[in-house]
Amino acid sequence: MNTTLQSRPAADASDDHTAAIAVAIFSADPWICTRLREILLGDTDIAFAGATDDPAARVLDQVHVIVADAPSHAVLVEGGVRPSRCVALCAESECIALLEAGVAAVLPRAAASTEILAAVKAVVRGLAVMPRALMSALLDDDALAERPVAGEASPLTPRELEVLAAMADGASNKAIARRLGISFHTAKFHVAAILAKLDADTRTEAVTKAAQRGLVML
Repeated sequence: MNTTLQSRPAADASDDHTAAIAVAIFSADPWICTRLREILLGDTDIAFAGATDDPAARVLDQVHVIVADAPSHAVLVEGGVRPSRCVALCAESECIALLEAGVAAVLPRAAASTEILAAVKAVVRGLAVMPRALMSALLDDDALAERPVAGEASPLTPRELEVLAAMADGASNKAIARRLGISFHTAKFHVAAILAKLDADTRTEAVTKAAQRGLVML
């Protein structure tokens, strides 16, 4: 099923909040495509760009946000479903892996229309989205209390900067957890948040972008 209905080059909606948000659907399930299409067409802030089950479809490169139905790791790594633009509808067991892959938002496949629309609008503004229960499971108490440093140019929290420094040293998530005295799942969450905030698809890209911005020394 490659049912791209319309495509157009996407403006930067994050800079112009009056511009319509161009959104495409990635799914091989006709029923889910129909449901998502109806949800997106019902919001005047969104310009529906099409639906496809081809990860190489051009439309996926031309939109602000992709609503993806249970995208696989291979699709995120090798296909056109860019994780930092992706709202993934998935099973609970898949959430951690998708966040680790850099997906900006994860929601249950049965998420309400209001939740899907809110996630789309959050992602285009550079925010990460996940169910509250998942966030509570991932974060330690001290991580929940973290806030960015007031007046700091960096978009990262102090803890995320520590994680970033460890990433620059080539540390794995397990090594980061040991170094910082946090849980393995918390380390994975911070890595996913860093990828999303730096608009990076891989750890290497995140470290490179951070070095360019002076956030880490190589």
